[in-house]
Amino acid sequence: MTVYVMLGNLTHAAFDELNSIDERDRKAKEIIESLGGKLIARYYTLGQYDFVVVFEMPDKENLVKFLSILGKFGTVRTETMEAIPSDLLYRVAKTV
Repeated sequence: MTVYVMLGNLTHAAFDELNSIDERDRKAKEIIESLGGKLIARYYTLGQYDFVVVFEMPDKENLVKFLSILGKFGTVRTETMEAIPSDLLYRVAKTV
């Protein structure tokens, strides 16, 4: 499975209902798992982004489904990046 790193910010709507953030996090994990993925880590952060999520997804189609479902809630703005395993980079670096 491919690993993704999601950087995100909470919208005003999310802050309006901050007391239920644990429920939203639990729902996001359930959505990831229902699409065949796995939540690896979730952190709330200080600085430019409000949170970082690391997760696996079996394919791009399910990634797009997850991002589309997440977008419907209107409580977060995200930037998602595909993670490259370090051993892959090491292997490629030796060939160039």
